[in-house]
Amino acid sequence: MRGVTAAALLGLALAGCAPHPILKTPVHTPVQMQWEQVPTGISQPGTPLAPTAWWQVFHDPVLDHLMTLGLENNLDLRQAQARIQQARAQRLATVAALWPDLTASAAGERNKSPLLPSSTPLNSFTAALNASWNVDLFGQLRNQERAATATLQATQLDYDATKVTLTAQIATDYLQYRLFQLQYAIATRSAESQAEVVRITRLRFEQGAASRLDLEQVVSQLALTRAAVPQAYEQADAARNSLILLLATTPQAVATELPVGVKENPQLPNGDPLEVLLTPAQVIEQRPDIQAAEFRLVSAAATLKAALAQRYPQLTLGGMFGSAATEVGQLMKPGSAAYNVGLNLTLPLFDFGRIRSSIDQADAQQLEAYLSYEQTVRGALQATQTAIVMYAQGVLRKQQMDTALESARTASRLARRQYQAGALALLNVLIAEQAEYNTELSWSDAAAAVSQRLIALYQTMGVLPPESTVQASG
Repeated sequence: MRGVTAAALLGLALAGCAPHPILKTPVHTPVQMQWEQVPTGISQPGTPLAPTAWWQVFHDPVLDHLMTLGLENNLDLRQAQARIQQARAQRLATVAALWPDLTASAAGERNKSPLLPSSTPLNSFTAALNASWNVDLFGQLRNQERAATATLQATQLDYDATKVTLTAQIATDYLQYRLFQLQYAIATRSAESQAEVVRITRLRFEQGAASRLDLEQVVSQLALTRAAVPQAYEQADAARNSLILLLATTPQAVATELPVGVKENPQLPNGDPLEVLLTPAQVIEQRPDIQAAEFRLVSAAATLKAALAQRYPQLTLGGMFGSAATEVGQLMKPGSAAYNVGLNLTLPLFDFGRIRSSIDQADAQQLEAYLSYEQTVRGALQATQTAIVMYAQGVLRKQQMDTALESARTASRLARRQYQAGALALLNVLIAEQAEYNTELSWSDAAAAVSQRLIALYQTMGVLPPESTVQASG
């Protein structure tokens, strides 16, 4: 397998971010460049994804509507939006620090010296515009602004990452809701079928053609199957309540799309087979959590450079223009004009390690941001590789379960007919009935697993609807 260093990937990502400082000791470790065990039928990795919402592969209008509600109402998304507003305000504050401060002031004083008891009290009044400007000679303020800008961009990408997680969770919970509805229907239908066997066995027992043992066996099996009905119901209700929480809505608002009871002939969301698979490089480029980690590294680099600038001289310019007089009425009259200008240059000499400690802290934060970036990249690639294999194996399992279910249903029908005709023992009927029921439950799990793994694969690739784009702040 070919490899490339995470440091090299990072260098490409930060190519346009000069003059941000780089790590003194970058970590050189290879990352995955191609997938293993790519399922057959998937187009050549690297084909661009169609600009559509990925959940539309399920062709389920209910799911489409739930996604719309979730993207509009979800509280996690709204909190992410609030964090964007906070980051935007913080950035504006750092931008403002680059410009002069201008204030207006007015003052009045009345003074009398105790050293001159007979002196007349003196009045003084001033009105002025005051300006001060911290001249950013060595880039401390500019780098603080760069750090805040990168943090804002990372926060915006966090919002997109929340969307990725949210849409996958909505689809997963909806799939679970439909799965438990289906299992509720399977248990109910199997109980009805087994109840018919109990009826026939009871008649045969009353006629002396069946033993008490036969009757108790079929009654016991019927009770076990009926016990699965409330279990499936409560699981469907729990998945429904989880969806309601994600959508930040009420049960009444989704009563039509998500009924409390089982709907007739419930169907599992069955997605189109995966046709497009992104390459590892495309996953790194597309996933918003990786991009957010990258911008946090940019922010940490700018913060370190701002800390380094504390070692150099700081220049502040100041000035005042206004009017001064001994009477209020004389302010702003000819001859009352007053002004002053000045500059202040400071150079740190001895601070007992304060600046050094802030630099060391920023340097450690930059290293942490780099390692976090690398860990995020590796976690994304590992999760995607796992999702690919699980999806491929899930499809194969589902194909075998289709065959098993068809055979189990045929065997169960034949067993009931032969038992009614007296050509088969009851034990064989019980075995066939139980096999059909268990196989149908296993088939439903396998079918749901394919859709669930398809959802997970879209999530690990970081696929977002086309309108989810990051608006970078200048």
